[in-house]
Amino acid sequence: MNTNEIELLKTKLERERAARIQAETILDEKAMELFESNQNLIRLNQRLEAQINEKVSELSKSEIRYKQLIESVQDIIYKISPDGYFTFVNPTIEQRLGYLESEIVGRHFTELVHPEYRESLVNFYYEMIESKKESTYNEFPVFHKNGHIVWIGQTVRLMQENSEINELVAVARDITDRKSTEEILKSTQIRLSTLISNMQSGILVEDESRRIILVNQFLCDTLGFTAPPESLIGIDCKSALHDLKNYFSDPEEFASRVNTLVEEQKLVVNEKVRTADGRVLERDYIPIFIDEHYTGHLWRYNDVTENFNTQETIRKSEEKYRGIMNNMELGLLEVDNDQTIIRAYDKFCKMVGYTEAELLGKNAQELFLPKEYIKIIEEQQNLRKIGGSSSYELPILKKDGEILWTLISGAPIIDEHAVTVGSIGIHYDLTERKTLEQELSLAKQIAEDARQAEKQFLANMSHEIRTPLNAIIGMAHLLFDTHPTSQQVEYLEILRSSADFLHSLISDLLDMAKIEAGKIEVNHKEFDLVGLLKTVQKVFEIKIGNRPLEINVMIDSKIHGAYIGDDLLLNQILLNIIGNAEKFTEKGEINITVRQVKEIAKDEVLLEFQIADTGIGISPEKLELIFQKFKQINQQGHKHKGTGLGLAITKELIELQGGHIHATSVEGKGTNFIFSLPYKRSDNIIITAPTSSRKLSETKDFENGHILVVEDNLMNQKYISSLLNKWNRHFTVVSDGRQAVEQIHKHKFDIIFMDLQMPHMDGYEATIAIRSTQTPSQHVPIIALTASAMLDQKVKAMAVGMSDFLPKPFAPNQLFEMLQKYRKLSSEETADDFDEIKIAPITESKTQQTTTVENPIDYERLDEMYEGDIEYQADMFDTFLSDVYPEFKDLAPFVEQQNFPELKKLAHKLKPTLGMVGLTQLEQQLVEIERRALDKPEYYDLKARVDQLQKALSQIHPILEKELQRLQNLQ
Repeated sequence: MNTNEIELLKTKLERERAARIQAETILDEKAMELFESNQNLIRLNQRLEAQINEKVSELSKSEIRYKQLIESVQDIIYKISPDGYFTFVNPTIEQRLGYLESEIVGRHFTELVHPEYRESLVNFYYEMIESKKESTYNEFPVFHKNGHIVWIGQTVRLMQENSEINELVAVARDITDRKSTEEILKSTQIRLSTLISNMQSGILVEDESRRIILVNQFLCDTLGFTAPPESLIGIDCKSALHDLKNYFSDPEEFASRVNTLVEEQKLVVNEKVRTADGRVLERDYIPIFIDEHYTGHLWRYNDVTENFNTQETIRKSEEKYRGIMNNMELGLLEVDNDQTIIRAYDKFCKMVGYTEAELLGKNAQELFLPKEYIKIIEEQQNLRKIGGSSSYELPILKKDGEILWTLISGAPIIDEHAVTVGSIGIHYDLTERKTLEQELSLAKQIAEDARQAEKQFLANMSHEIRTPLNAIIGMAHLLFDTHPTSQQVEYLEILRSSADFLHSLISDLLDMAKIEAGKIEVNHKEFDLVGLLKTVQKVFEIKIGNRPLEINVMIDSKIHGAYIGDDLLLNQILLNIIGNAEKFTEKGEINITVRQVKEIAKDEVLLEFQIADTGIGISPEKLELIFQKFKQINQQGHKHKGTGLGLAITKELIELQGGHIHATSVEGKGTNFIFSLPYKRSDNIIITAPTSSRKLSETKDFENGHILVVEDNLMNQKYISSLLNKWNRHFTVVSDGRQAVEQIHKHKFDIIFMDLQMPHMDGYEATIAIRSTQTPSQHVPIIALTASAMLDQKVKAMAVGMSDFLPKPFAPNQLFEMLQKYRKLSSEETADDFDEIKIAPITESKTQQTTTVENPIDYERLDEMYEGDIEYQADMFDTFLSDVYPEFKDLAPFVEQQNFPELKKLAHKLKPTLGMVGLTQLEQQLVEIERRALDKPEYYDLKARVDQLQKALSQIHPILEKELQRLQNLQ
């Protein structure tokens, strides 16, 4: 290689090296630029990553906040697809409608909507989507999960993308409470509007701008408007007042007054205005404020022309007659509400001795009234304040200190605004009449004392005569059991006949005394009228014996079944009249005819009774005397013993029951007595217990335990002792009440027979002592023995705690029946115990049952009633439990209302039902409730008895149900 080539090669190498160096330099520069760019990129990436992370974090936080917001909102937020299916719902759905989110998403929204609103709601949203209305609001009811209705109000928005609707978003709020309030308000508004529209007053309601918002037809009629009320709504009353005022007599005054009332906005009532045609209207202006903000007012107009004219007439009349009365023998005095005298008329001033100047301004009560009469004036003043008038008697003090008795007619003084501003009293001098009254009162008291003395004398004589008479009759009964000879029998018959006559005489005298004292009791109850008549017929057939005299009974076919009345009084009336006919009829017949005369009212009839005989008859001049006391009509030599009281008593008893009696007679052919009585029909069936064939000597069927006899008369002691010995009874006899009290501390007695009038301590005092002492005999039955038949004696005996009443003289069977009624009770039982129901043990009943404390049913009573008919007995028990038992709850309300007549009626109605299910002791309690409700009822006494009865019934009810089940099982 030559030098040139070498140089050329070196030059080339230099250029290459220089180029390489330059390239490396450029490469290094580019590498540096690339490095720097890479570093910048790394830093940029780091900043972007940080920003992205920050945005992601912010987005995450935003989503959390959004979710929390959605979950915490109290409204339901949901999304649905355009075809109505849920795509999202917030958790509030569970709180508001009871559904979980999972139970809602995917369902169609109409499934929750009330059926009546589904179609309209679908159409509503269909139109919204069609018209692309962005937002709507609607209210409708939906179903809660538990089935209840929930009202919601919701706002719905359309969500669009590229002009396409892809979903609907809704916010639904529970508006149930608001809807309920709106319904209540709407109902109240309707009722108020209806009330006002139908009020018998003209009503006009204006708002705060004086525009009419309500008017009724009555106002249009009152003011003569021909337009219908609805056409007046919205009218401006300021403008209308110009035309309205012309309806009134003083148009300008009317308009001015209306404007004044509206401006003052104060309540005004009963303001009078006159119309152009002469009528008088009464007007009220009532401003309406809500939260102290004036919202309008109400006008009320009434036409009071007639009342106004009447009051004007009265006022003018009062002025006229006040002038007249001032010149009459009547003293007028006017006072204000504080009893201050504001005017005294001349006559009054003369009556009291003062001048008017001396009286004006003085207090009438302090000036005229004795202190003991202040209460009367205060009562009258209170009556005046409420507009009441009255008349009353009052003594007033004259100026000279003398007493002036006056009859005062007081009345309130009322001003033109209907306000009581005082009172006026019209005084009439009663001094002379009062003096006469006092004299008459003294004379009346003297007469009353004499009557009471006569009554007491009659009672004492009754006791004194009946006491030995009781022994005479009793001993005669005992002597018949001693197998007397025929002559002794004859003597005994005379003795008994004389005693019976004496007994009848005393009874007649006492009956008349009781009638005159108004103390005959009329006890209405159900009875068998036909059965009573047949019994009376049988009594007289036995009495007549073989005499040529017939007793015939003829009964109207309309008369049947049970009647309500006093059968004992009817029996006494028939015995008196028929006995009188039998006494004066030697032969022939006595015809008893009963017929229904007429129906007085529903279930009440008037029955006529005729007793016609073929006896000696009565002359016309003596026929008028037969119903007078102590008058005996003896003819043709007939002489009959008697008091002459029988027919007089009969007449009184008939009239006491609302009936009347008269008689016709033909001398020598006979007499006809006709009387009528009102009775009520009863639908109940009268059940008569079969007559017992048991003799008094057969005494093993019951026991009375230890009997205490308290009697001071030796003959009566022997009589009672003989009977008790004959019946094998264990008894003790003492002579007065003090000994009786001593005995109950020593022995346990099961029944006490107590005479009332005894020395040392009488029967009343002894009973009180026994009832007040804690002994085993404290509550035993105490039977009053008395020769007095006066009703007040019986009431007094019951009041001190006695259980029953046995009047002297009594026959053996009467004493025996009383013993049977109070047969021996269990050791814990008492006749007056109301806390528990305990019935005496009964043996040998057909059902082989015994009555115990646990089972208080009287099976002997049931056997007598149903005679073994189990089906009938079960039916009666079932009827009582289902139909009758609930009626007992009505007793207590009558007591609380103190409606004692209704209490008595209900007790009377329910009383026999207790016996039909064997509750004889409860039946007696109800008898006592009925009696007390009729005779001077006392609230607390009757309340205690009714409460105790109902308590006992509630205890017995399960026993009756058990007994019914037992009877049904036996069928």
